Amino acid sequence: MTDHDAIAVEDFRPKFLSKTTMARKAADAAISATKNELVMMGRKHGRTVVLVDPKNTTKDCAVCGARAKHALPLSERTYTCTACGTVSSRGKTPRT
Repeated sequence: MTDHDAIAVEDFRPKFLSKTTMARKAADAAISATKNELVMMGRKHGRTVVLVDPKNTTKDCAVCGARAKHALPLSERTYTCTACGTVSSRGKTPRT
């Protein structure tokens, strides 16, 4: 089954997650190991794994690539592209 030929993952760097140097190093090591394992498993199964820079990922249109010119508040759960009109979700919709 080849449902996911390409996988894109944010190249996450958790500088803000921990207050101590030791905790920060442990978090960096764990995330690095996870990314490396994902890339190796992707290669093993013939998939393309792309690490995406997390900067502006919620402000870029997935269809045309245009970037929102205004800051998007977290309460705004959908993004409407001003260039092409595409409407997309900014993340998982909260359960009620």
